[in-house]
This record gives sequence, structure tokens and C-alpha cells, in this order.
Amino acid sequence: MHWACSKITSSLNIPDATLLELLLDKLKMCKGISYAVVAAHADKNGRRRLAAMLVEHEPRSSKQVPLLLSIGEEDIALMKATESGDTDLVYLVLFHIWQKRQPLDFFGTIQARPLARDLFITYAQYYKHEFLKDFYLSTGQLQDVAFLLWKESWELEKNPTASKGSPLHGPRIKLIEKAKNLFAETKEHAFESKAAEEHAKLLRIQHELEVTTKQAIFVDSSISDTIRTCIVLGNHRAAVRVKTEFKVSEKRWYWLKVFALATVKDWAALEKFSKEKKPPIGYRPFVEACIEADEKAETLKYIPKLADPRERAESYARIGMAKEATDAASQAKDGELLGRLKLTFSQNAAASSIFDTLRDRLSFQGAS
Repeated sequence: MHWACSKITSSLNIPDATLLELLLDKLKMCKGISYAVVAAHADKNGRRRLAAMLVEHEPRSSKQVPLLLSIGEEDIALMKATESGDTDLVYLVLFHIWQKRQPLDFFGTIQARPLARDLFITYAQYYKHEFLKDFYLSTGQLQDVAFLLWKESWELEKNPTASKGSPLHGPRIKLIEKAKNLFAETKEHAFESKAAEEHAKLLRIQHELEVTTKQAIFVDSSISDTIRTCIVLGNHRAAVRVKTEFKVSEKRWYWLKVFALATVKDWAALEKFSKEKKPPIGYRPFVEACIEADEKAETLKYIPKLADPRERAESYARIGMAKEATDAASQAKDGELLGRLKLTFSQNAAASSIFDTLRDRLSFQGAS
């Protein structure tokens, strides 16, 4: 190595290619020698081209790549770093090129190297959102820009001042609407475009509700939760508006309203609602809501309306009414059901005897 460095210093008039051959003839006989050190010496002596040719023979990427950067061979350095698979080396080259080149030139360089491109995206997703958006725009990846905008809208939501009618909801909605427009540019992302449109619409309505109610309980809740909260607060007009805006099905609407009214124990409103028309979900949810609220008297208003005698029997059993459960079970003519009901009323000897009699009668009828 000492000889090689001295040879470079004293051979100012020998062409690079000729001198390279002279150096390699001797250096190739020395295993483990650092070509990077010799190349660095050549660069220090103003022979950058010779340095570039020498460093090509350095087998260790960790020595080769930094030297290539120092002599201005960024593209070769990036190639060597990606070929090595060493992500630290790739990042070293990426940050070096990033600082030296114009954005479009930088984007073009990394686009040709999948590993470098993916590492850049991973880093930029956390630290350089704006720069990453520029990259996606330069490569025509509009849907990825849209996802970044959507993500930014959620970051705004985490801001502690983004509540109670905060003006931050305005920028959030604008970001989501921009995402919606970008998704709409490609047919493959029609679903995302529609979802973004509805998300912005829901946020706008929720923001209005928080302003009017002075309660920060709506933003970022689901459509179902928004409807449920409106009903619980007694704001039925707002609940209907959300239902209409988002084309909520009648079945879903009934489920939400039944349990919301039961939550606030507005039994008069629940009964009135049950009589508006034949419920598309039947009367079982009305029964369930009343049982969950532990309101036996209210439950009894709806059990007789259950069309299936099995459901009537089980519902009566749940509120401890053995005789009524027995009557309904006898109509069902279901031996398995009678067995379950007997277990439910195991402490009630009279009821158990009746269930046994009914089950025996069913068995006799089956046998005959």
C-alpha cells in the first residue's frame, strides 16, 4: 500500500489507465489489501478518475460506498449500496444525494432503484410528508397522495384543540375532500373516493352538532353512533337528517332507535314508535331492549306481538313468567324447547311438572 501510494505521487505523467494496470499487477497479489485507501490517496493527489477506477476493486461496500460519494460518484455509490443490501449504506447515499440534487432529479434517481425507493418512502412517511407527496405526484401515484392527505386529516384530529367547534375541522374536511378528488382520478379507487366524500360530509354534520349542542361527543364517531347519540339527546330531527343523508336502511334505523330510546327509558316514545307501522325488524328488538333495561311491564307490551311461539315462550321465561311461557311453549310443540324451559324453572316444581306433561304428550303424539 505504501508503494502504491508513493507510485501515484511520483507518476504524474503516466496516464490513469496505464498507472492502474501497474498498480493492479502488484496489488492483486496482496490479499486483504484496502483499495479504498489507495483510491483515497489518488483522489487527494488530484487523480479522481484513477481513484474511481481503483475503488471499483474494493470488495468491502462499507469502504467503497463512502469513498465513491467523496469523489462525486453518487450514481455508482447508490448502485453499489443497493447491491450490497446494506440499508444503512443505502440511507447514507440517499441523504447525500437528497441534499445535493434537485427534487425531480433525485426522484428519477431513486425510482430506478426499488430498494432505495422503498427505503426513501418508509423514511418520508414519518418525517417528510410534503416531499413524499411531491415524489408521488412526479410518478403519477395520485392515490398514494390521497392516502397521505387522509392520514394528515387524522393527525389534525389528534390536536388537543380540535374539539368543540374548533376551526381545525375546516382544514380536516378540506384535506379529505382533496383526497376524494385525487381518488376520483382513477376508476380503481371509486370506493375510496366515495368513502372520502361521505367521511367529509359526516365530519361536517358532526361538527355542526358539536357547535349546536356544545358537547364534543360527535366528531369521528360512526354514522350509527351519531344517530344513537342524537336520539339519546332528544334531537330526533338531527337523527333523521343523518339517516336521510347517508341512506341508512329502515332495519338499521329501527334497531338504533329502539335501543337508544330504551337507553334513556323513554318508554312512551318507544311505544309510539312501535305503532307507527309494522316494524321491519319485528318486535323481538323491542322485547330485548326492555329486558336489558329490566323493565318487565314494558316487556309485556311487546311479547304478545311476537309471531313465533318459541320466541314468546323464551321471552316470558326470561322475565320469570312460567305460566305464560308454558302456554306459548304448548303452541310451539317443540320438545327441545320444553326441556330448556324446564331447566329454566327447575326451582318451580309446578312449572316443571307441566313441562314434563307437555313433553310426554308430544312424545306420545309422535309415536302414534
